[in-house]
Amino acid sequence: MKKLLAERLPIVLFAALFLIVLVVFQVLQPTFLTSANIINMIQSVSTTVIAAVGLTFVIAIGRSDISFYMTSCFCGVLMAWLVSQGWHPVPAMLCGVLAGAGWGTVSGIAVGKLKLPDIITTIAIGSIAFGLGYVFSDGAFIMQNFIEAKTHYLSQYLVLGIPLPVYIMVAVLLVSYYLLELSRFGRAFYAVGATERAAYLSGVNVNRTIVLAYVLCGTFAALAALIMTARQGYGNVKIGMNLLMPCFTAVYIGMSVFKRPCVLGTALGALLVTAIATGFTSINIPFFWSNLVTGFVLILAILLSKVVVREKTPAVCAAKEAQAK
Repeated sequence: MKKLLAERLPIVLFAALFLIVLVVFQVLQPTFLTSANIINMIQSVSTTVIAAVGLTFVIAIGRSDISFYMTSCFCGVLMAWLVSQGWHPVPAMLCGVLAGAGWGTVSGIAVGKLKLPDIITTIAIGSIAFGLGYVFSDGAFIMQNFIEAKTHYLSQYLVLGIPLPVYIMVAVLLVSYYLLELSRFGRAFYAVGATERAAYLSGVNVNRTIVLAYVLCGTFAALAALIMTARQGYGNVKIGMNLLMPCFTAVYIGMSVFKRPCVLGTALGALLVTAIATGFTSINIPFFWSNLVTGFVLILAILLSKVVVREKTPAVCAAKEAQAK
């Protein structure tokens, strides 16, 4: 019973924290929980969830990726540049997604096969991608053919009154949940993250698993950047620069609740971060305050995850009795 309580307690505490956030902002702004604002919040969280789920695969293998938000900038501006050259939006978007997968492959090979340090290497690769983004834009916004090609449909098209990015987010969540939680690929990710040597002896192709994790991270980050670019209405090389903090916060909030990187935890963490950001916007508080609060929430979530109920085994009881004597 106590073991079950210890496992469920972080989830209950997270739910209580999330409920408090909703109640506080609803009291401060009565329109916060209206249906229109909820749909807007879900649409806003979609890009964070998509990019953060990709990052979850990398964290699951015990690595880190500091390049995904910079490579997403390259992918977003690449799509915009192709549209400006007369390409149809669909192949332009596919090229953007493939570019994200390509950058993820580069990072995966560097970290997995070449055994380079993950943080420094991905920072360097991301910087290269970000710099190359300026080749397409020359530092300027790309607006040519953007509206005429109806690129904004990727972000604004409604299906049954719900924006298209929400459906894309749900599809990403379902596919990722299956891959990470229900398939042998998922067990391989967790095995590599736990102990590479043991995973290798168990028949897991460690290098391939690492590369695949980075490919998924780059692909999903690119997809998020494309949606953000479509929503913005023009190409901007800095489109993905705000993904880093929310994505890492979402992943680690999920880890603090479920004790491991997982798709559900990441989605819940992203929803909490977005609720805070949206709440601050609704009561006209500058955005940078939401960054401060998000950081504090992350620390609080980690501290709450340390609150456990320990079961008193006979050995523990005997030890305490010996100390008392």
